[in-house]
Formats: sequence, structure tokens, C-alpha cells
Amino acid sequence: MIVETALAKFDLAIHINPRKQDGLYPVDYLDCQIDICDKLSFFPKQNDIEIVCDNPNVPTNEDNFIYKAAILLKKIAGDKNLGAKIVLKKQIPVTSGFGGGSSDAVAAVRGLCKLWKIKLNARQIDMMAKNLGKDFFYSLYGGLGEIKSRGKNYVFKKLSKTLPKFYLVVVVPNKRKPSTGWIYEHLVVKKVGKNIDKLKLFKKAIVEGDREQFLANLHNDLEESIWQFSSQIDRMKRDLEALGARRSIMAGAGLSVVGFFDTKAKADRVREKLAEKYKQIYVARLLN
Repeated sequence: MIVETALAKFDLAIHINPRKQDGLYPVDYLDCQIDICDKLSFFPKQNDIEIVCDNPNVPTNEDNFIYKAAILLKKIAGDKNLGAKIVLKKQIPVTSGFGGGSSDAVAAVRGLCKLWKIKLNARQIDMMAKNLGKDFFYSLYGGLGEIKSRGKNYVFKKLSKTLPKFYLVVVVPNKRKPSTGWIYEHLVVKKVGKNIDKLKLFKKAIVEGDREQFLANLHNDLEESIWQFSSQIDRMKRDLEALGARRSIMAGAGLSVVGFFDTKAKADRVREKLAEKYKQIYVARLLN
């Protein structure tokens, strides 16, 4: 048996640039990981890819990113007889903005390469990333880094700095989010590209270890569009800030919201107070 861990991705900053002539919005991300993780176990099997998951909300068919990654890997290997049973223990909240499916897919690639004795080259990895998206691309590297996304072309720059110590309260609402495509179709265009200074100041705060400027310049340009769909984002942010969060921000394309706290004791108290109001609540840490 082979075991791999998949860490949750967290977008500390999402800056959307004005739309280009090709109709695409170039996006700059500043990403890290948090200590919520899934576990994947791999067992030999002939021909088929079988996925078993302890969360009924996770598809175990071709809609699962693990399955998609496994099929791509089989094509690269050129061996139809390859197969595996993959057991997924799910902790990362599903479709909530933490890239859990993509992180699982990267962990699956690592595990299956070991199981099937495959070694990928840079071109093959790039092809998989273009098929599986930005969060898959990020999870190949992990850690603190900046991603520039231009359509399906991605560039990753590692930041060798230490993030300030905060404890996070992750609030997951009992509501389905719209698709990422819907979000981009409903962007508040007049506000796109307006946070470039925040992005610069945020990177400067990380380099200089400035806690206050780090908090002040957290931003997610997708929040404005999500608010058109769900006022619950605003309510979750207000709930967290009323209980002492230094800042709060929507996770990725939503609908989860993350509150920043100075101590674990404060974060634990907030989790207890909000536990009855929301579907899922986690206390987590930023990872360096």
C-alpha cells in the first residue's frame, strides 16, 4: 500500500487583470497551504481505476479529479492494463474554494507514479496541468508562491519567506456555489484590475514580515461577483469579525470564508460559538 497526503490550498490574494482581446482575464494569485488535508491510499488492481471515498458528496466516477488524473497518466504511460484502487479519506471541504479535488489529483499522480513505476518529464507535467487547471498546477509545487495565470498557461514563482503566524477559522456554508465560469461571466468589470497596489503591498508585507500590512492587503477580487449570488458571504464575514477576527476573506471562488485570529484559543472559542449556525467549521494554520 502507498499513502499520500493532499493539503488544502488557500488563496491569500487573487488579483484579476482587465480582459484581453482573446476574451480571457489574466489572473495573479498568491497561494499557500493550510493544515487541512486528505489522505489517499493506493492498492494494485488490473485495468480499472476504482475510487472509494468516505464522503458521499464526492463523486467517484469520471467527474472526480483523481480519476481524470489517473486516466491521463495511463495515456502517458501507454498501458491500458494499468489500474488501481484509491481510497480517499476526505477532510478538505468539498467545492468550497480550497482546491481539494486538484490537490487530491496531484497526490494521486504521486502515488500512481510510485505504484506504476512511472517517471514524468516536464513536458508531460505541463500537459497534465493544462488539462487539470490552475489549482492542480499550484499543488504540483505547493508552499508559498505567486502564480500568473494566462488562460491555461501558468507560471509559478516560489517565495522563500515565512508567513506570519495566524490561526484561521474556516466557515463553510450550507449552500452550493455557482460554477467558476458563472463567476467570470458576472464579474463586476468596472472593479477589475483596481487592486494591483494591494497585490504589490501584500507581497512587500510578506517580504518584510509586516503583520499589519499583511492583514490590510489580503484580497480576493472574486468576492464582488459572488456577493451578487449570495449575501451569505457578507454575513459570514460579519459573524467572524464580530467575534474578533482581525480580517476575513472568501476562500478562492467560494463559498467558504476564512477569519484570521492571533491565537488558537480565540479561534477555538469562535468555532464553538458558530458551530450550530454553519454546516462545517475548521480551525487551521497557515503552513510555511
